Amino acid sequence: MGGGTILHWNGSAWAVTATPADLIAVHAVAANQVWAAGTAGAIMHWDGTSWTSQASGTTMTLAGVWSAGGSAWAVGQAGTILDHH
Repeated sequence: MGGGTILHWNGSAWAVTATPADLIAVHAVAANQVWAAGTAGAIMHWDGTSWTSQASGTTMTLAGVWSAGGSAWAVGQAGTILDHH
């Protein structure tokens, strides 16, 4: 993975956070509940303090991510659909 950058607005300025993945999609439910997805099955989660990689079980590119009601979904290449509770 080539790596990427996430910009986070902290209320007064943009803060830069490097990631180990090339990310394509992001979805935020709250300031401490953010999901991002990208190439090679990359899924990242923001808990309000830091980004952590999440195992996706796929190497397919993930182009969309959504979270609601305690679950998260990612969709991508070749009809890939992932569900995380």
